[in-house]
Amino acid sequence: MEIINAFVIIGAVVILSGLIAYIGDRIGMKMGKKRVSLFGLRPRYSSIIITIVTGILIAVLSVTILLAVYSELRQALFNINDVLTRLEYLNEELENRDQELAERDQELEARDQELSSLQQEIEAREEEIAEKEAEIEAREEEIAKRDQEIAEVESELEELTQNRDQLQGRVDDLSAQREELESQVSELENQIAELEADYDELREVANQLQAGVIYYMGEDMVYQKGDIVYSDTLEGGRSEQETISALNRYLQAANQVAREKEIEVNEETGMALRLQTEDILNAARIIYNMEPGSRVIVSLVARVNVPKNDWLYANFQLYEDFKVFEQGQLISSREISAEQSSEEIETELEALLQDINEKAINQGLLPDNSGQVGSINFSQFYDLVNKVRSASGRVKVSIYADTDIWREDRLSDNLKFELEELTAQESGSGEEDNNE
Repeated sequence: MEIINAFVIIGAVVILSGLIAYIGDRIGMKMGKKRVSLFGLRPRYSSIIITIVTGILIAVLSVTILLAVYSELRQALFNINDVLTRLEYLNEELENRDQELAERDQELEARDQELSSLQQEIEAREEEIAEKEAEIEAREEEIAKRDQEIAEVESELEELTQNRDQLQGRVDDLSAQREELESQVSELENQIAELEADYDELREVANQLQAGVIYYMGEDMVYQKGDIVYSDTLEGGRSEQETISALNRYLQAANQVAREKEIEVNEETGMALRLQTEDILNAARIIYNMEPGSRVIVSLVARVNVPKNDWLYANFQLYEDFKVFEQGQLISSREISAEQSSEEIETELEALLQDINEKAINQGLLPDNSGQVGSINFSQFYDLVNKVRSASGRVKVSIYADTDIWREDRLSDNLKFELEELTAQESGSGEEDNNE
């Protein structure tokens, strides 16, 4: 409503201002045509004065109407100093309020931090309370178990109390038996004294028998204690039936190998191996419990020295199988001077082969009874010697794995030899080993 009144007043002021301007213009034109003079001035200046007066009347009329309609405008126009003073006071009060608000914000922030700290402390206390409650529950369960155990012990104690008389009777019987045993011990001590008198004679006889056995074994021995009778690789982690079938096939193959020697064979079963059932079951259990896809080397070794036409007693030895060298992997290398004599080159190559043998054993390759993991044949060795001699300067002999080499493999047929003639800059200190 107030907006409508404002537009009405503005419209009225505009209309009155336009009317006054129109009347002033008409008066000025008439005075100019009649060449009227005001205050003795020329008509031109008289017309200017009338225009000025008209503008003044428009301004006075506009201000008068606005002041008459709006009391706030009158107060603002005639009491401007009070308004300014009031405004300054309000600005100061606003600044004070802003400062108080900032202080309140700081205080509120401090309270928030304190509240956050208290909240964290409460959460920590709640966690501690939860832990204590869990501990209390565990203690209560333990107490309940102890109470149950106490009840069981009390029940057993009651049973033992009931059997106490019977036990006392047995104690009396045992006491009587003890006296009888003491009498027997006395007799046995006398017998021991008599046996000790014959000890020296028996020891001499035993020494003679031992000498005879040693001679007998040295002359007609089929297997020495610890010799490998048969070895093969089985897959672990398979089903129980598959594991048993694989172990049976393994034992049949091992028995066939053993029968090729001059040892005792059971005519009914055709078995030349003497194995304990517990050892077979234990080996089957180990193979069955391995990770699926893994491999195990199963070896049968002579448990004792085995003479000709005697029983072959053997034990199982199980080793986890893994790949010792990858195909193409450098096992070892050595720089050799081709200007040396054949004997010196042979010595260098033998040292290289011995180094390969030691490295293969250190990395897991299983050695034979002689402590070796394979060897190259005579012709291959001297062919390598001749290749070194035919070169000039220093030659780098590198030995690689010709195929994947597993723990039970031999190096004999699985090595690849490469020779490289070195320049003076490439020549090293004389030996370089790589089997990383």
